[in-house]
Amino acid sequence: MSNIYNSFLNVVKVTSELSTLQQSARDLFRAPNGFDVSSFAWTPHEKQSENEWVYVWASIGATVYAEGPRKKNPIGRLLLCMDLYRETAPTTAKAALPHASESLLTCVFISGKNVTDKTYDPLALQFDTSGWPIYADMFVAHEGGRLLQYLEQDDRDNPDWTKREWLFAVPLSAISNTAQFRKELVEPFWNLISNKREDTIFPESGAACRFPLSRPAAPPS
Repeated sequence: MSNIYNSFLNVVKVTSELSTLQQSARDLFRAPNGFDVSSFAWTPHEKQSENEWVYVWASIGATVYAEGPRKKNPIGRLLLCMDLYRETAPTTAKAALPHASESLLTCVFISGKNVTDKTYDPLALQFDTSGWPIYADMFVAHEGGRLLQYLEQDDRDNPDWTKREWLFAVPLSAISNTAQFRKELVEPFWNLISNKREDTIFPESGAACRFPLSRPAAPPS
């Protein structure tokens, strides 16, 4: 019976830690020069388990700004999605990925100056029981499969990452302190927003999940 007690204790502990993320996220995502980020707020897209006694997916969001000569201009929405457990089976048979049984923290950027909780589909930010995006056919992979770009948008071929929509996910087990949070989530996020060279986005020893999806086609020469 102690295993049951310890398992539930872990659920309570993780839920408590993630509930404080809303207050600490802005400090953790301290913006570099030229950018700013608002306070984070819970989105209305929480998903409970079938037993309706525990949340299995939830997210918080903040507005990202680029600093202009006179004012800050919104450029998109930053979302942090807590993917604690998955119940959605794959629609087509796929091999389970190494992170299929991991709880994930997903970092998402949705471009646009008027992004709200009603302008995106939360299912596009979630994964199935095999660890694949539920809408896997709507993404292409960059950075060795660590960065997924959503393709159903007008600016999908724009080289500016602030004009695209994308996400990457990190196992929660890889984040045990603020230094790891910044290394695994914050630094890659701002590297992308700042349009760093693609092979310098993620740390060499980073824990970001890899998705073996198709690479984007090379532009015509």
